[in-house]
Amino acid sequence: MGHFQSVAVQGGIREGRRYGVIANNLSNSQTVGFKKDHLVFREVIDKASNWMKSEETGRTWISFRQGELQTTGNPLDVAIDGEGFFKIKTPQGIRYTRAGKFELNRDGVLANSNGLPVMGRGGEINVGGKSISIAKDGSIQADGSVVDQLAVVTLPNPSLLKKEGQNLMRLDVPQQEVEGGEGQVVQGALESSNVNTLEEMMKMMDSLRVYESCLKAIQSNDELNAKVVNEVGRV
Repeated sequence: MGHFQSVAVQGGIREGRRYGVIANNLSNSQTVGFKKDHLVFREVIDKASNWMKSEETGRTWISFRQGELQTTGNPLDVAIDGEGFFKIKTPQGIRYTRAGKFELNRDGVLANSNGLPVMGRGGEINVGGKSISIAKDGSIQADGSVVDQLAVVTLPNPSLLKKEGQNLMRLDVPQQEVEGGEGQVVQGALESSNVNTLEEMMKMMDSLRVYESCLKAIQSNDELNAKVVNEVGRV
C-alpha cells in the first residue's frame, strides 16, 4: 500500500471511530446524568513524508461539564449541583454516577433505576417511612427521622473514570475519595445530559464529509494504480 493510500485509510478508520463516539453521544442526549465523550487525537510528524498529521490515541475523554437541572417534583429524584458523584453498589464493586433517578426496592432500600443499591455513609440506605425529604448535604429523613446521608464524593482525578454501561463509571486506578465538597444535593430534580444536540449534529456532518473524502481518495488511488498496471502491461 502506498503512503498516500495508507494515510487515507488511516483517516477513514479514524473518522469511523469518531462518528461512532458522536452517534453514541446523540443517542444519549436524553439520558439522565449522561456525560459526553470526545475521541482523543494527537498531532505527530509522519517520518515518511515529514508531514504533520492527526493520530488517534485509542482513548476517549469524558466531559464532566454539568448538565442542566430539571425539576421533576419526585422526592426520590436527586441531582448534584456542582462537583461530585453518587456511589452505587454493584456485584463488581462500587461504581460512580451522576444519574440520580432513584427508587425504593421491595425491601425499602434506595436503589438506582437498574435496582442497584445507592450507598449512604452507613452503607445501603434502608428508608422506612412514607414522607421522604433529602437535604442539601444529602441527609435523608423518613417521617421526620434521619435514616442516613447520601454518600456524595469527589475524586482527585475524575478523568481516570471509565464508562461501563448503565450510566455507571468505574475506577481502574484506586483514588482517595473526598466526602462532601462544594456540590449540593437537590431533591426533586434530575441532571440532564450535557450533550449539545446541535453541536454533535454538526460534528457528525463534518465527520461524514471527511470520511467520504478519504473514501474518494482511496478509490482514486486504486483507479490510478489500475491504470498504471494496464499501461505497463501494454508496453
